[in-house]
Amino acid sequence: MKLLHITKRFGSNVAVDDVTLELRRGEILALVGENGAGKTTLMRIAAGELAPDAGTVERDGDVGFVHQHFLLVSDFTIAENLALQRDYRFASLRALEREATKVIASTGIDLQGPSRRVEELSVGEKSKLELIKAIARRPQVLILDEPTSVLTPTESQELFAVMRRVAAEGTTVVFISHKLPEVVEIADRIVVMRGGRVVAETKSMTAEELAGAMVDAPPATSVAPAKNILAIVGVAGNGQSQLAERYREQHPDAGHIPEDRTRDGIIAEMSIAENLALKTRANAEELIKQYSIKATGPHQKAGSLSGGNQQKVLLARELSRKPKLIVAAEPTRGLDIEATAFVHDQLRAAASSGAKIVLITSDLDEAFALADEIQVIYRGKLSDPMPPDVARDRVGALMAGLR
Repeated sequence: MKLLHITKRFGSNVAVDDVTLELRRGEILALVGENGAGKTTLMRIAAGELAPDAGTVERDGDVGFVHQHFLLVSDFTIAENLALQRDYRFASLRALEREATKVIASTGIDLQGPSRRVEELSVGEKSKLELIKAIARRPQVLILDEPTSVLTPTESQELFAVMRRVAAEGTTVVFISHKLPEVVEIADRIVVMRGGRVVAETKSMTAEELAGAMVDAPPATSVAPAKNILAIVGVAGNGQSQLAERYREQHPDAGHIPEDRTRDGIIAEMSIAENLALKTRANAEELIKQYSIKATGPHQKAGSLSGGNQQKVLLARELSRKPKLIVAAEPTRGLDIEATAFVHDQLRAAASSGAKIVLITSDLDEAFALADEIQVIYRGKLSDPMPPDVARDRVGALMAGLR
């Protein structure tokens, strides 16, 4: 398979920027880069899930994609989930389960009990089932998106054995991962993406060298970071959500800007005024004006606003109370440049007024622009706090688990 001059935009954001990449038969190709580098978007284009805005894809066979987030039916059994993508017409459930047992055995993956429901499986077993679904189709290209993020070390080694076997049979295996020691162990070739572009291609980089290539720490500037802002940075899935939840439980009176504003922030069916009234008695019309919320008025449904304006409603609700502590989790995710700048200005203003701010973010530019102290979270553990000038040299290795 060949990807030729692929470009993909989401609004003003260029997720993939003129990338050319060849996927070679029988090879394990590792694709690495920090969050938002364009890895998954590029592979979704390769799989035909997304159409590129520019460029062409030359496919010579089926593509199997094991997504980071499981695509399983929890109420179905293992056998029934496998049957969803195959043309099974069996007279009985027992016959279906016998066929599923054969399919599982053919992949070389150890997963027992085809009659078990998915909701009963461990996370590792669910990951195995997704892999079985993909391999059973005998694809020419097998894409694995962060497959070891939910696996134990033993399960990861089992996966690597399967990857090596299917590659030896001629399948191209693409391994998307942030775990650089695993990448160095398993990959025949490694491609590093940053900012939507391929910035390195190698067969011999060390994990430390890869960490330096994939993380582009912003250069030092003459603009001093805001006081009272601690940034906690890390690759997604290392415990950020759990950390934010702990802050919510331990500091219920703090200002909380959740990672998912549509799920945990605003109530879409309620008006702007009703959303604001959940935590503040301030006049809704005054807050709409103060926070530059583009709306027809306080009675407009919050769910009908753009993402940036929804975030402004959240800021107005949480910050107008003047809390002593503000926990902001991915506060600019999905926002355009103008909305991002507005959020940053509001956080700086709150910090200047004496609020302590904990910024949980995967955006290094954001962390270095705002924070006067930085910690890295990796597998649920926090590094020691570092000033930005020290963090510039250490953050890439710490985010990759290289302490």
